[in-house]
Amino acid sequence: MSIFQAIILGILQGLTEFLPVSSSGHLVLAQKFFGLETPPIFFDVMVHVGTLFAIVVYLRKDLMKIILGLKNKEIQKLLALVIVGTLPVVIVGFLLLDFIEEIFNSFLAVGISFLITAAILTGTVFAKKLEKNLEKMSWLDSIFIGLFQALAILPGVSRSGSTISAGLFRKIDRESAFKFSFFLAIPAIFGALILQLIQDKIPLDCGFSVGFLGFVFSAIFGLLALKILERVLIRGKFFFFAIYCFVLGMAVLLFLA
Repeated sequence: MSIFQAIILGILQGLTEFLPVSSSGHLVLAQKFFGLETPPIFFDVMVHVGTLFAIVVYLRKDLMKIILGLKNKEIQKLLALVIVGTLPVVIVGFLLLDFIEEIFNSFLAVGISFLITAAILTGTVFAKKLEKNLEKMSWLDSIFIGLFQALAILPGVSRSGSTISAGLFRKIDRESAFKFSFFLAIPAIFGALILQLIQDKIPLDCGFSVGFLGFVFSAIFGLLALKILERVLIRGKFFFFAIYCFVLGMAVLLFLA
């Protein structure tokens, strides 16, 4: 992998991991249309570490408040909600691992999944009376959002788009839906990294320089994407991303027709 490819892939990962447009779906498209080879394992790990780092930096004040308030009952409940919300993606990931790998090779499935993302994002237009904050979230809210995160295992279905939308559907306010979505992202991304490290062995000639570049650019553009996403969401324009996903999904299906 060249330095140029490492930078481009790092930027792509950072932007699409957090903007509600599906990073996995864009990777499949890049491989199909531009002949992009599957990134080396070490590089793939590093760009995901970069996006994980971006979340920790962006939510550092909230995470520090959680760490310092572990004895607080509200904090304990929030952590429990995150654990419960993470269970669906863990269960689905283990039970359907082989099926998911097959889906990644299906261009048709990716096109349909982009349309699913567009439909989910469009649905947020009808989400009204967003009155709940993190303290008022229920176990049912957590499970509901977690199920949407499990759906986002499919390439083309956005994790951030699905989970934030699910929060809005449950009448959770925009800022709280944003934060809870990325609280869920931390164990999800970390767990996926651990699973990848268990399944695959990183070769000794893993290319530290390109891996480091991938980390840096995915982290920087991940932070940028988080800022953009939060601003768009707070202004009530979240559904704008649905237009992009719809056009992309239809383009894929028309290409196959």
